[in-house]
Amino acid sequence: MIAVPPFYCPIPSAESPHTAAAERTVVEWLDKFELFESPTQRDYFARSHFPAFPGRSLPDADPELLVLPGKEVMWLQSFDDVHSDEKPGATPPEEYIPLLARLTRIMEDPQAPLLPDNPWAQALRDLRLDVGERATDVQTERWVQANVEYFDGLLWEAVNRAEGRIPSLDDYVAMWLKQSGVYPCIVFTDIACGYEVPAADWAGPRARTLREMTSVLIGWDNDLTSYDKEVARAAERNFPVVQNLVSVLAAQYALPEAEAVALAGAMRDRAMAKFLALRDETVATGGPELARYAMGLGQWIRGYLDYSGRSPRYTDPTNADDAAVADPARPGWTVADTPGPGAIRTDLPAPACIDSWWA
Repeated sequence: MIAVPPFYCPIPSAESPHTAAAERTVVEWLDKFELFESPTQRDYFARSHFPAFPGRSLPDADPELLVLPGKEVMWLQSFDDVHSDEKPGATPPEEYIPLLARLTRIMEDPQAPLLPDNPWAQALRDLRLDVGERATDVQTERWVQANVEYFDGLLWEAVNRAEGRIPSLDDYVAMWLKQSGVYPCIVFTDIACGYEVPAADWAGPRARTLREMTSVLIGWDNDLTSYDKEVARAAERNFPVVQNLVSVLAAQYALPEAEAVALAGAMRDRAMAKFLALRDETVATGGPELARYAMGLGQWIRGYLDYSGRSPRYTDPTNADDAAVADPARPGWTVADTPGPGAIRTDLPAPACIDSWWA
């Protein structure tokens, strides 16, 4: 297994006191809609503690509203496993495109009688109705758009998988901004905490850039924490090429695996420093809702590291129905208050798609 570098993240850990209760409700929801293909997979989803991600990212969330992002993460992870990652070849594009189009329409109009026999469609409809009841109309529309952007990224990845192509670094970063599933999670930053970011602030360059940075950071952190699992899956199950920042860097720059890992770690530390600078400037000069939102986005970054380091989905490289492996797990990750030496490297790649804030 790779040596995961320390993650620079001087944001204190936090957790909602309602995390365990929310998780129980979400697992009941998982069972209600049967968002799994086997009892083994169901147990794997349940013990992966997906709702702990928002639980550690939204410490001030309303206890009832905390269930919503928990359901979102459960839906995203189970849908990803069934349609993208856990099957040889995944769902073929000719089936995937109309499926995602119909799911989009369900979010736009949950009364549309589409996909009545599809568990993920029914669960998404239920979540859409719940969000519509608990959030404002503006926030509900933001939630819909965040999920549509995720679907856009899924399609891009599906084409790469179907063609057996490792994307260029710039294409990968652009794709992963959406396909990582971060946007549908962080859209709950204000929803779950009972406030609303004003439209002008939400659409403004600071909030947009902070969202991009958050997606980049959690996405790249996910690449480092998931790399062993993805490589094991590709080798043992004859899956398509690995879509991961480490493999992309190794392919584009002809690097050994260890050097690609170190480069990915240096890039995420640089992104962390950029995020902190903009977050602090936004808190100092923005309105109260925008300042709270900026701080909340940072908590998602720390929340992912704390959650993933305790979830077997990331610490154990085996899959739900793999044969038992003796002592497969690693002990989590190291989180550092200072950036690693690679963060000040002058030879870091500069993805053009994020040049507006990376340079």
